[in-house]
Amino acid sequence: MEELLAKAAREKDNGQGSSVQPPTIKVYSDAAYYSYLPLGISLNYRPSKPLVPSPLGAKNHVPAPDSSLLTLEAIHLYKSPADKFETFPLQLRLFKDGDNNSPGTAYEIDMNMKAHEIVQLLGEPEEKQGGGRGGNCWIGYQKSLGLAIDLAGSNWEDRDMVISCATLSSLNT
Repeated sequence: MEELLAKAAREKDNGQGSSVQPPTIKVYSDAAYYSYLPLGISLNYRPSKPLVPSPLGAKNHVPAPDSSLLTLEAIHLYKSPADKFETFPLQLRLFKDGDNNSPGTAYEIDMNMKAHEIVQLLGEPEEKQGGGRGGNCWIGYQKSLGLAIDLAGSNWEDRDMVISCATLSSLNT
């Protein structure tokens, strides 16, 4: 994970070798989030036993939970402006295994892609929710790619909705 963060920091700083700033840590009884706001990335960890939640109003001075209790559950990649995060600067490269008769497929997703470009690349989503009064639209490819994409818009007819957040998690098969 450190390598990904370092690469994102270099890309954000145009290769100038910027160091990764310490994350903002938020702890809940059932999750811990390590957020790197300037890099547009948040790491969501699941604890093996309940954690002591962060005090209300706590900012950057929350002690990190014991890392031996944490398992990475999801990686959230943001596009600015989203919850004070900058845009994740790297392309997302996903792989889908093939079957016995065909090789796997590689997909590259850029955080500037629009909804119709994502569907054109990945095919019809396995899940779609939101829209209208249901809030912003999101599309899911969790079973095949471990990917969910939140879109910045609530109208399914708007082909040009952009990504607000891409979430990577283990495959839900």
